[in-house]
Amino acid sequence: MLVLGVVLGGGLVALWLLETWASRQGGMSPEAGAKLRLEAIRTALTVAAGLGAGATLLVALRRQSISERSQQYIERSQRFAEEDAREQRITALYVAAAEQLGSDKAAVRLAGMYALERLGQDNPKLRQTVVEVFCAYLRMPYLPPVEVLRAKGKASPQDATPDAEVPETEQQRREELQVRLTAQRLIATHLRMSASSDGAEPVTYWRGAAGERMNLDLVGATLTNFSLSSCHVERLDLAGTRFHGEADLNAAQFHGEADLNGAQFHGEADLRETQFHGNANLHGALFHRNVYLGEAQFHGDTYLHRAQFHWNAYLSGAQFHSNAYLGEAQFHRNAYLRWVRFHGNADLAGVRFHEDATADLREAQFHGNADLREALFHGDAVLTGALFHGDADLRGAEFHADAYLRRAQFDRGLDLAVWATPAAQLPPGWVLRYGTDTKGGLRPAVRVDDGAPAPDDHSRPAGDVDTGSDAA
Repeated sequence: MLVLGVVLGGGLVALWLLETWASRQGGMSPEAGAKLRLEAIRTALTVAAGLGAGATLLVALRRQSISERSQQYIERSQRFAEEDAREQRITALYVAAAEQLGSDKAAVRLAGMYALERLGQDNPKLRQTVVEVFCAYLRMPYLPPVEVLRAKGKASPQDATPDAEVPETEQQRREELQVRLTAQRLIATHLRMSASSDGAEPVTYWRGAAGERMNLDLVGATLTNFSLSSCHVERLDLAGTRFHGEADLNAAQFHGEADLNGAQFHGEADLRETQFHGNANLHGALFHRNVYLGEAQFHGDTYLHRAQFHWNAYLSGAQFHSNAYLGEAQFHRNAYLRWVRFHGNADLAGVRFHEDATADLREAQFHGNADLREALFHGDAVLTGALFHGDADLRGAEFHADAYLRRAQFDRGLDLAVWATPAAQLPPGWVLRYGTDTKGGLRPAVRVDDGAPAPDDHSRPAGDVDTGSDAA
């Protein structure tokens, strides 16, 4: 009807206009007038036809637009329905898998682990949730089997002797161990960054829907032979975590904060070439076996104060790019800090190296201020070739064995008011006082002008008999 109205109306208007124009043409014969009126009618019909075609096109376009909007609405409704159904399926699968973790059968719990892993692999927005479920499971109270406890260091709590009685629940603990090892392995699998030859991330590496890295919350967890080797993690929380067996964090990278406050390492801890991009908190950490931190990189502030190293500590080549706090740390065995670089301030006040614990600081570099006040060296202290570019404060430090400081380099202020044995090799300008002022067989070091001994106390340069040893 709309098109017909446009055609009739447009034709009549055009005919009226043309007739009006033709009637105004004077001096024209009847034949010419009739011909002109005929042409006017033809023109009016042409105009009407054009208007009809245009109206038809507009109507068609409008219908098409309405049809397209209707189709889009239908498709959008279908998409929403499909997404809603998919979300419901995912939720149902997630709930079912989570319920399996509560089963009293180890095989069912393992099935739940793998079901959650598949959900995370297919749904990036669920990955952090899946990781959190794995971590929550590992945070549940657990006592490892006897054979795991027997492998712990003697100084570790809950140490099981070789003849320890095997409890009735040992089989259950062994089955639970397999479930926990699976959870640990699945976490590491999806955090490991083994880049391909073209530098692309592996398809198994998990990021969230917005490309974010995963966070790990394992506070207070009990872990056995835990590995994050070559893994990339955003924020790491291992405060109070207990590591049985080897803890392998070799070449891992932690891009956010790393909290290992009070963590206990009952087996060896491998953190070689590990990179801490944020602050690293190892305050009060306990290392009952060897710890390897060689070539580790600490880009933020590092907190190792009051940490305890019951076996050898290997830190050779480690770099502390910001401030390093090792105050009151205790080294019960050898401490290898050769070639360590302290780019910020180094706080070693009150650090204690126990008897037979050699402190090897050869060629270490202190670019900021070095605070070693009241440090206790019960074993040999080797600082041959060490470089102190900032102020060095050793007031009240005690050297109970051989001390090799003569070949250390001090570029700025040096306060070496220390206590040492007569065999100590002190830097030029410092001597030991040989009066009645002693401290458990140690003598105080004093500064003298041009290396000359003070005349009133029978002082002489420390380490006067040089054996030629560099304590290499």
